Amino acid sequence: MTDYNEMKALTFDARDEFSRKPIAEKIIRLLNSDIDVSPLIIDGKWGTGKTEFCFKLKNLIEDDSSNDYKVGYVNAFQADHANEPLLTLIAEVAGFYGEDDDKRKSFIKNAIPYLRLVSGIGIKAIASLAFGKYAANLPEEFKEGLEAIEDGSDSLIDQSLESLIKDQVEAEKNLATLKDALIKISAETPIILLIDELDRCRPDFAVMMLETIKHVFDVENVQIILITNAEQLKATIKHSYGSETNSHDYLYKFFKYQINLPTATKDTEGSSIENNVTYFRTTVQASKVIPQELKDNEFIYEISTFLDVSALSLRNIEQIVRCIETLIIFEDKEQSQSPTVEQILMVFLSFVYMMDKQLLDEIANKKINQTISINFINSSKITLPISQRIFEIMDTSHLLTIILNKYLDESYLNLPDPNDWIKYESAGKQLYSFLSKYDLHGEVSLIANGKDSNSYIYAYINHIINNLLLFDIVK
Repeated sequence: MTDYNEMKALTFDARDEFSRKPIAEKIIRLLNSDIDVSPLIIDGKWGTGKTEFCFKLKNLIEDDSSNDYKVGYVNAFQADHANEPLLTLIAEVAGFYGEDDDKRKSFIKNAIPYLRLVSGIGIKAIASLAFGKYAANLPEEFKEGLEAIEDGSDSLIDQSLESLIKDQVEAEKNLATLKDALIKISAETPIILLIDELDRCRPDFAVMMLETIKHVFDVENVQIILITNAEQLKATIKHSYGSETNSHDYLYKFFKYQINLPTATKDTEGSSIENNVTYFRTTVQASKVIPQELKDNEFIYEISTFLDVSALSLRNIEQIVRCIETLIIFEDKEQSQSPTVEQILMVFLSFVYMMDKQLLDEIANKKINQTISINFINSSKITLPISQRIFEIMDTSHLLTIILNKYLDESYLNLPDPNDWIKYESAGKQLYSFLSKYDLHGEVSLIANGKDSNSYIYAYINHIINNLLLFDIVK
C-alpha cells in the first residue's frame, strides 16, 4: 500500500533512480511559460511510480525560487467516497489560506451558491421529478410527486421543468461568480492543482472530475495536472458512456498536453535499461531482511536483465522481493552447500512465480516445455567446447539452461562423445570453469549427466517451489 505520508517529503535529490528530475524540470518550464498547457496529463502505467513522481514534482515546484505558486495535491481515489469532485477541489484551494484569511472567506462565500445548486438535493430531486431519473435515491418527501408523474400529472411536470430551467439560469450565473472568485484568488499567487489516482476511481466519479476540471477550473492562473493511467481512464470513459464511445477523442478534448513517464533509462554507454531492472536492485539493497551476502551477489541482478520484465510494474518488483524475503526466512543456512547458486535459484524462481505460473508448475513437475522455458530465459543451446570469446560471454541465463536441462525433452547442453577424448576433456574443463563462477564446481559430473543427474540442486529447487506455494505471498 502506498504510504502517502512518507512520500510527501520525497525529493529528487533524495532519490531519483529513474532519472526523472529532468522531466519534472521541463514540466516546470512549461508551467512558467506563456504556453497554455493546462489541463495537462502525466501518463504512466499502473505501478510505474506516478504518485512518487507527483510528490517530487510538487516539492520541486515549491522549492523553485523563480516562481510563487500555491501547489495543491488531490488524491481523487480518497475523495471518491464523497462523490463531490467540485467540493474536493474547492476545499483544496480554500486550504491554501488560514481560516481567518479574508481571501478564504470571500472565496468560500462565492463558491457556496454554485455548490448548493449543483450538489444539493434540490436540483437532483427536480430532475428526478421531471425526467424520472434517480428515482431509487429520492427521499420520502418526493415519493408522492413521483407517483403523480406516473399518473400523468402534466402540471407537476411543467412546474418541475420551469423550476429546473430557473435553477439552470442560476447555476450559470453562480458558475460565473465562482470562476471570477477563482481568478481573483489566483491573481496574486497562481495555483497549480495536482490530481492523482483518478484511474482508480469509480467511472462516474472520474467522469464528474473531468467535467468539473473543464467547466469550472479552466480559468487564468489556475493550472491542472492530472497524474493518471491514460489507457485506464479511456476504459473508464467507455464504461460510463458505452463501448461505442470514442474515449480517446472524449478524453483529449479536455487536455492540451500529455507527458509520458518513460519506463526505461539510459546507462553511461547509452543502452536502455528498464526501470524495473533498476528498481529491483534498489529494492533488494533497501531490504532489511535480505542478508548482505545475497545483496552482494551480482549474479542475481543479471536475472532481471535477461528476463522480459517489461510487463512487470514496480509493485510487481516489490512483490518479487517480498517473495525472496519470505524464502530467506524459511532457509536453513546449515543445509546450504553452494550459496551463490542457491541465491540465484531463489531469485529466479521468485521471478517465475510472479511472471509465469505455467513454467513454475512445469519445473515442479520436472517436465518443461522447452520452447517456453528457453524463450523465458532468453537462452539457446549450449554446445561445448566453444571458442574462448563465446565462452567468456556466457552468463547466468546459460547457468539456468544447464541446470534446467534435466527437465527438458531435448538436451540443451551438448557435450562431445567421450570417445573423442580431446574435445571431451576440453568441454569438461569449460563446464568446470563456468560452474566454478557460481560455486557449483563440485556438481560438474552430476550436472553433465543430464536426466540421470541426482545433484542436490534439484532437491533445492523443489524446496524453493514448495515454500513459494506454501503461502499465497503476493496475490
